Amino acid sequence: MTTLPRCRQLAIFLQVCVLLLLLTRAMAETFKNPSRDTLQFGTSGSTLTYVVLGDSTAAGQGAPYENGIAVLTARELAKTRTVMLTNFAISGARTRDILAAQLPAAERLRPDLVLISVGANDVTHLTSIRSVRRSIVRIIRRLRAANPSVLIVMTGSPDMGAPPRLPRVLRPIAAWQTRRLNRMFKSVATANEVTFAPIAAATGHLFRQDHSLFADDRFHPNERGYATWVPVLDRALGDALNGRKPKP
Repeated sequence: MTTLPRCRQLAIFLQVCVLLLLLTRAMAETFKNPSRDTLQFGTSGSTLTYVVLGDSTAAGQGAPYENGIAVLTARELAKTRTVMLTNFAISGARTRDILAAQLPAAERLRPDLVLISVGANDVTHLTSIRSVRRSIVRIIRRLRAANPSVLIVMTGSPDMGAPPRLPRVLRPIAAWQTRRLNRMFKSVATANEVTFAPIAAATGHLFRQDHSLFADDRFHPNERGYATWVPVLDRALGDALNGRKPKP
């Protein structure tokens, strides 16, 4: 099999990214983002104000909302406490969009625990690593200004080399960009004592091996796909709540 030169791969990748942007924008426009109403899970124990921020993965696109990561992680948290979940995620969001459009509402709630699921659109938009770093650091600082004791978990990007919608020859480049971005997310998490939930590293190989984990759009996880992420997220949220320091 002939391997395309790297410069040719990059050129094609840029072209496909433009097509993906148009596709994801169209999907985002037809997708109904979650209600901003607060949902209660559990009735005993202390009350935890839980906020979810992010993109379509946080919003649960590709699966029924009750089978998305916001509700599934809230149900796990509610086994030992009362959880008040508010989801501000917006399909198509990049990290800078969380800063501009989602964070102000989250600040008003002064949350105890925040899950940030973002990065995929920064990969497909080829957002500069420096720009993403700047945005995520500002998000962390502002959440802590609103509540100095807030606990924060962030996922970074899922493995963008896995979705079957991306042509096979270009998946290595998407995976490479994912790894670059996630190294930055992990570095920021370590430096700021934020918990990193490595969904790409922990589950990317499963999505590559089993495309039935994707929704009909061949881009977003379906309910089985999100269920694959949940143990990683539950573990990270538990570590944050139990005061276990993130691994360097």
